[in-house]
Amino acid sequence: MAVTNDDIMNELRAVKHQHIWKQANNVAKHFDVSVSTVKSWKRRGLITGYKHDKIVIYDVLVIERDLFQIEN
Repeated sequence: MAVTNDDIMNELRAVKHQHIWKQANNVAKHFDVSVSTVKSWKRRGLITGYKHDKIVIYDVLVIERDLFQIEN
């Protein structure tokens, strides 16, 4: 069975929706913890923040996988 361009584009859209980047306050809300907890995780090297312009963003999927050992 041949894969069409539409199939590839649909798969790309699905992957993009799974890869979530959020600021520390949104990460805290997502995991139901305080912002200071998120910053503590970062200081201790448990999670990595990525600087984008003047905002530090986090990949929620990586945090779930690395910190909470959740498989996708």
